[in-house]
Amino acid sequence: MEVTVYTRHTEGCPHIKDRYSKRCSCRKWFDYFRNGKQVRESADTRSWDTAVKLARKMEREYDDRRLGIALTPKVGTITIAGAVLAYLKKIGDPKEGRQPPTLVKPKRMTSLLIEFCDRKNLTYLSELTPLLLEEWRTSWTYDPKGQSLRIHDHVARAFFRWCTAMDLLEKNPYERLNKYKAKSTPQTMPLSQEEVTKLLGAIPLTNLSAEAKSYTHALMRLQRWSGLSIVDAVTLKREALSDDDSLKLRRTKTGEPVITSLPHDVAEELRMHERTAGYFFWNKELKRSSATIIACNWYRAVFDAAKVSRSRENGGLPLSHRFRDTFAVEFLLSGGSFDDLARLLGHTTTATTHKHYDAWTPARKERLVKVAKDSIARQRAAKDGEATIQ
Repeated sequence: MEVTVYTRHTEGCPHIKDRYSKRCSCRKWFDYFRNGKQVRESADTRSWDTAVKLARKMEREYDDRRLGIALTPKVGTITIAGAVLAYLKKIGDPKEGRQPPTLVKPKRMTSLLIEFCDRKNLTYLSELTPLLLEEWRTSWTYDPKGQSLRIHDHVARAFFRWCTAMDLLEKNPYERLNKYKAKSTPQTMPLSQEEVTKLLGAIPLTNLSAEAKSYTHALMRLQRWSGLSIVDAVTLKREALSDDDSLKLRRTKTGEPVITSLPHDVAEELRMHERTAGYFFWNKELKRSSATIIACNWYRAVFDAAKVSRSRENGGLPLSHRFRDTFAVEFLLSGGSFDDLARLLGHTTTATTHKHYDAWTPARKERLVKVAKDSIARQRAAKDGEATIQ
């Protein structure tokens, strides 16, 4: 690799026409090709001699990496793998209070970073430039909707902010990258009473085993009348259900306590099941994620048998969350408050509850209808000459 030094002159510099001028104090830059792509980056110096020394050093280090010669660690440097290990250890510390599901995306993001650096023969954290990070980010192609890309971008920013805060990097190279803007994804919609009845009635029509059919029926009714997420419903402990048909548990995702009550017939159906000792539906030989995927496959079969749409554009995905939405919307339509709903759903703040279910409150609906009627009345009055539009 050959690294060329050149000068980026400021306006008014007498040597502005000479790109390779050594006599001015304008900023010096590097120009080279890496893996067939042209790279231009700042040398972070105004001295021509210093820039040349840095360029020759870059060439030597690049050649050493190609030959498999390990670079000599410099004072204050840390390897990319070392930084990743330290970061994951920090956020995984029980004192941080993070739930295991929140560690999945940081682990995924950092594994992608290490894979990319291995392909590029990058060893040290300081070798990561904004251009290289942009190239790494463009390799995230597994979600065309952009939601996971936006989340990975957020997680990556948190990692590099931590590296900068810990003085592992002098400057944060990731902050120069624009934030991902995910495409809007339609929100899931609640199920109508007719759809719930149709889904429960379609369970015998599926190709599921008799045991799976029984579990699916109880699981759907549990979600409909408790508002539990699919992972909390699948891994629900028998001790969480009291004799008075009340439920008491902590959400897997947020750790927030949830206290609610079930209709007696739903609670009785639940008590008929015990997959393994102490659990209604969970086979303890499986991970939580695996048990959840199996339950989602049951739901998919039932939705198809009932001919209820699974399209996200029609509010159909994720399937299990529609039962949670049904519980929430029916609670609000019956006069329940947002504060109570937030506690029943296990949300950390009522802002989350408002964000997802604000449109379903009767008061808001009545106010919007009244505003629309008043607007129509004013417009028609203005047309008849009885008023003017302000």
